[in-house]
Amino acid sequence: MSEKRIVVVGGGFGGFYALKTLSELGVTKRHEVTLIDRSPMFAYLPSLPYLLSKKKTVEDLTEPFEKITKRLGAKFIQGEFAGVSIRESTVVLGNGDRVPYDYLIIAVGATTEYYNIPGAEQTLPSWRLEDYLRIREELEKHGDKCRVCIAGGGLTGVEVAGELAEVLGGENVTIVEKMPYLMPTLNRPKASEIIEKFLSQKGVRIIKGNGVVEASSSHLKLEDSTTLDCDLVIWSLGVKAPSIAFDQPVKTVKRGWIAVKPNLQLQDYTNIYAVGDINHFALDSDYAMKMAEEAILQGKTAAKNIAQQLEGKDPTYTHQPIFLASKPKSLVSVGYNTALMVWENRLLFGKMPYISKMLIETVVMRDIKGKIGGGTATKLESTLLRTISR
Repeated sequence: MSEKRIVVVGGGFGGFYALKTLSELGVTKRHEVTLIDRSPMFAYLPSLPYLLSKKKTVEDLTEPFEKITKRLGAKFIQGEFAGVSIRESTVVLGNGDRVPYDYLIIAVGATTEYYNIPGAEQTLPSWRLEDYLRIREELEKHGDKCRVCIAGGGLTGVEVAGELAEVLGGENVTIVEKMPYLMPTLNRPKASEIIEKFLSQKGVRIIKGNGVVEASSSHLKLEDSTTLDCDLVIWSLGVKAPSIAFDQPVKTVKRGWIAVKPNLQLQDYTNIYAVGDINHFALDSDYAMKMAEEAILQGKTAAKNIAQQLEGKDPTYTHQPIFLASKPKSLVSVGYNTALMVWENRLLFGKMPYISKMLIETVVMRDIKGKIGGGTATKLESTLLRTISR
């Protein structure tokens, strides 16, 4: 069998577990496997808000890609992903370099959505590691009485608010949410009530049903013409697919998410896969939520399918989503070592969900850092999630 070139673009949860699975299946020993990412290191995105309260350090939540790829038998290229020439089977980087592939996994995640709101790009986004480091720098400049306005009361906005309330005092934190309740993507009013009550008791000001129409680094203007003056404005209003230039038609959905088949291949290309936040995985009239656990499972599935194709077989593995939009599941921390577990219609609020969230992070980061027991624990977690989701 001639050596093939497998390229994974994006080293988040989906990309890492695709790479790790290819290594476990022996693909990295027989073929050339390359990881491309704009950053030099993996970052555990769901726990980045803890950097603001200093419960976690950058070292806790990151691992250099050079170390990861060396351990897994792959190569690493740091570069900005610009697009794909499907005609020429090459990945195009921002500097013009081209990386050829025989099989490609696109795992580039998502990027901040500003909705064309005037001034929004002057605010501080809350998505990637560099965003949180910048927020932390600004907080240090303004001191412990910094007044923070958070545009967006979704999962990220709520978590950022909780950590900042713990550090600055709730009276210095304001959340603005366009919808009539917090965390609207979960569509669980009771969950929203629990979070709102808790944060309000901590002094956080919560404005609902009144969206942002204009922003700057120091103010938000709302739909009812109210203006909120702040020392910092943090943008947590949602994400969209990053811009990817393709030289052949690629089917996308809504905000640019790449439509995939049940085996995670692109609709019209059998050697290209999309995993994690970048894809739109439809299941009948439902679809998979954009969660780290989904990305992990999808990365493994795509890698297994490529391994089959390398052996001349059809890719028979299909993704079985656990986190569906119609049956939301999430762990949402709200500061003060407290979190809410939403498991379809069941809710659990308090210390135990927070401990569970910390345990999951510890297990996954051990796996990413290549520490003993990390891989076994992650597999057990995935098996448990599948079992209790049936």
